[in-house]
Amino acid sequence: MRRFFQFAVIFTFMVTFPFSANGQTMHVGNASSTAGSSFSTDFTLDAGGGDAQGWSFGACNPSELTPTNVADGDGAANSTSTVKNGSPADFVEVSLFPEGWTQGVVICFTGCGVIAAGTTGFLMATTTYDVDGAASPADYTIDYCSTLGTPPVSTVVVVGGSSNSPTTSSGTITIQDVPPPTFTYNAPDKNATYSPDDGNASFSAEITVSETDNSALGAPFPNETQGFSMGLAHDSALLEATSVAFSGPVAALDGGNGPGFAETSIYTDGWTAGVVYSFIGAETITFSTGGDTAIIAEYSTVAGALAGDEDGETTTLSWSSGLGSPPVTNVMVVAGNSLAANLNDGTITFEAVSVTPFLRSDANADSRNDVADAIWMLSDLFLGGPTYNCLGANDANADGFYDTADPIHVINYQFLDGSAPSAPFPDCGVAPDQEPEDCLEYPGC
Repeated sequence: MRRFFQFAVIFTFMVTFPFSANGQTMHVGNASSTAGSSFSTDFTLDAGGGDAQGWSFGACNPSELTPTNVADGDGAANSTSTVKNGSPADFVEVSLFPEGWTQGVVICFTGCGVIAAGTTGFLMATTTYDVDGAASPADYTIDYCSTLGTPPVSTVVVVGGSSNSPTTSSGTITIQDVPPPTFTYNAPDKNATYSPDDGNASFSAEITVSETDNSALGAPFPNETQGFSMGLAHDSALLEATSVAFSGPVAALDGGNGPGFAETSIYTDGWTAGVVYSFIGAETITFSTGGDTAIIAEYSTVAGALAGDEDGETTTLSWSSGLGSPPVTNVMVVAGNSLAANLNDGTITFEAVSVTPFLRSDANADSRNDVADAIWMLSDLFLGGPTYNCLGANDANADGFYDTADPIHVINYQFLDGSAPSAPFPDCGVAPDQEPEDCLEYPGC
């Protein structure tokens, strides 16, 4: 109280009579925060029509905001802490109230320092506010005022020994709602090829889970998940799911033994999965913003569905909460609570590719598999003998290469009880995932 009295005496000595703004403007910065947290905002001065020798003001706030700390610039250039030729002002007095705060500043008792006319953005103070935990999401206003303190502190700027009522602009403080943890289930976009001869195609779909980083909105991130459930539907006239398996961090639980509970079900029009990582809560999983693979689902085309189709097809893997009985929902579990997941469907594009059927290991294309094929292969590989441009037929052991191992595989099968060649064998056909370049010429089929 004594310091405030001294300040009042000093300002009475400096100030002759109040008059209008004279080009001085005080600003409050805008900011955003969340209920139960805190924020800081700047109070700045534009010194317009004359050198400023000091100032005083009150800053009033709504009851949802409480000022807790006022800093005078902490050594920043163009601030109260350096205003007196690089040194702090001679007199700085701050008082905090629940409904606001006041500041009074005399730059130099002897007039040795001023804020030069034309200065903009001078930092009078940076103030930290606490936001009430019950504050509703909304815009709140901090205004300059002349009602705080006893006697009330006036909002003025001292220019030439006279007090000037500055123009003021208030600050808008946006209190945002803290979003709950946000997870997204992602089905992939895939391309798959098939031969119009039989329409057969297969592909793998990696199902990923990602979490949105809402930390800038005051939400914790990442969040520890305890389990999830999901259901993914498909067109039963075109596709069938052949297997569904947990993968990535889910499969790695319990040292690779997997989760405490894991269940998958395959239906004609989709599949469902449910998992609890640990019944006693011993293990949790956090998911990245980029997504982590949680499930790998294998699909194949329904027999004959694409046979004769030269144009290709497009279909969708679509998230559904209507599969199973009772229906399985698409939710993630955090802290015992079920959170509905955001859902990104996947698009599967089938491309018709003309491929040549062949008989594996029948290198001489006589529609038989015998010792003649081994001799043909050796002649082709080492003696410049005749050949057909069909890697699939020559690749007897189906390792993707045509080399010495292939005639050996034929001999082992024919004479030493070795394994039979893989499909297409013993009849002509198309290999799984066969590409056109795998067999360009084959008269034997």
